[in-house]
Amino acid sequence: MTIIIRIFGALIILLNLGACVSTETDPRKGGLFSYNPTAYEKRIEQRKASLSQTEAVTEQAKHEQRQLEASKQEKQSRQEVLKQELTTLYAKSGKLQNQLDQAKAANAAQEKELKRLKNEVADLQSNTIKTNNSSASDSAKQAEIDRLQKRMDKLLKEAEALSAL
Repeated sequence: MTIIIRIFGALIILLNLGACVSTETDPRKGGLFSYNPTAYEKRIEQRKASLSQTEAVTEQAKHEQRQLEASKQEKQSRQEVLKQELTTLYAKSGKLQNQLDQAKAANAAQEKELKRLKNEVADLQSNTIKTNNSSASDSAKQAEIDRLQKRMDKLLKEAEALSAL
């Protein structure tokens, strides 16, 4: 009978030890005898890969943010340059308008030419204001500014020629 008790006791001990052994690969969840260094190293490598991927995504986002900020600064400075050019053009057209207002016509032909120049200057000022207030792209605004500048130069030459007569 003591042999049966001993065998029964040994069987209970073996069953308890078997319950401590686990096939779990997560070292935090393993049993008493289930420490698996390979699974532990694999888990560390997975965590490192996840961390490096997250760092790469973060660095990419920072890079994109820097690029967007630089682009924003460039567009703002270009916008300021365009506004300055429009302001200068408008001031020149005002100056030309004053010159034409002061010019005296010697005959009817000069009077007619003076009136035409005044109308063109008024039209030029109107177009300058429209360009300044438009929502067109910077390149379209620049093209319009260049066109208006050429027209302004032509009108200045005509006004100078008219006043020289």
